[in-house]
Amino acid sequence: MNGFLLIDKPAGISSFDVIRSLRKISGMRKIGHAGTLDPFATGLLICAFGQYTRLLKYAEALDKSYEATLLLGKRSSTGDPEGEIIEEQDLTIGQVDIESLKARALSLEKLPLPIYSAIKIKGKRAYQYAREGHVLQMPDREVRIYDFNILQQEGAYLSYNIRVSKGTYIRSFSEWLAQELATIGMTIALRRTAIGRLSVANAHSLEGLEDINEKLCPVQSVLTRLPELHIEAIAAAAIRHGRSIPADGTNCGEYALYLDQDLVAIGESDGSQIKPRLVLE
Repeated sequence: MNGFLLIDKPAGISSFDVIRSLRKISGMRKIGHAGTLDPFATGLLICAFGQYTRLLKYAEALDKSYEATLLLGKRSSTGDPEGEIIEEQDLTIGQVDIESLKARALSLEKLPLPIYSAIKIKGKRAYQYAREGHVLQMPDREVRIYDFNILQQEGAYLSYNIRVSKGTYIRSFSEWLAQELATIGMTIALRRTAIGRLSVANAHSLEGLEDINEKLCPVQSVLTRLPELHIEAIAAAAIRHGRSIPADGTNCGEYALYLDQDLVAIGESDGSQIKPRLVLE
């Protein structure tokens, strides 16, 4: 079985725990996911079966939308509820200029990586250094904030929604947001509501999940950044054997190659021919 399945991850389990559950349900070993969610976080997780695990990089490249709750006046070692509280401040929040704050958020270009993250530094995960008590100066990562809105502020709690580029840590954004409000803060609730055009509203709960094959989503809904190119059976056979086919006027770049509604391969055009880059078996 090849396919993508949308899961609504509950709080309290890791993203890999979801994979373990799907292996038990499906009897398959080759399952992966795109975009890790921390155990305290909930929401949309794209899972791939069989050969489609090779396509996960295209899902990971999509922008992601979240709803988050920020607790102001406290900071934890991990930036979320899973860590220890390491700093507290008396909280005095004045009138917030929401439009100015939103403009500054949308102009952000970089955010520091959290020390409790899976980023590798000198061949070792950052969280491993943190657990060993090492203090690291974490590098910045380029980010894009496509949309940001404050939903509610009540006392020390501020909730917001946000749409961001690949690799943006919401924990880091929450800390930046708290700093902009002249205090400290930590993310205490996080829900991923969308990945690209895929919504958590169309995701499935692990509880009671049985016939996975009937719940797979169309591959086209994940490969939205790749233009579709529908080819004939002869061309599909050539691609499957690793041979190039005429580009037929296509622009340079990657294409998702389909025979009818079945994905054959990811091909790359140089303007004169299309070479297979990733062939589905």
